[in-house]
Amino acid sequence: MLESYFGIIEAIFVFSLAIAFYVWQMRDLKKEKARAAARERERGARQLTDNAPDEN
Repeated sequence: MLESYFGIIEAIFVFSLAIAFYVWQMRDLKKEKARAAARERERGARQLTDNAPDEN
């Protein structure tokens, strides 16, 4: 009887790993999008200061 639960336990374990992998990937994607947006803002700010006329 106990060995009949091994399949269910394994299925739950595999499903839990799949969910954990999904959460991990989505968090990593969110962080990478934030970094890309920050780089783009920095690049835009740098272009604005580079294109500004000199006051000298």
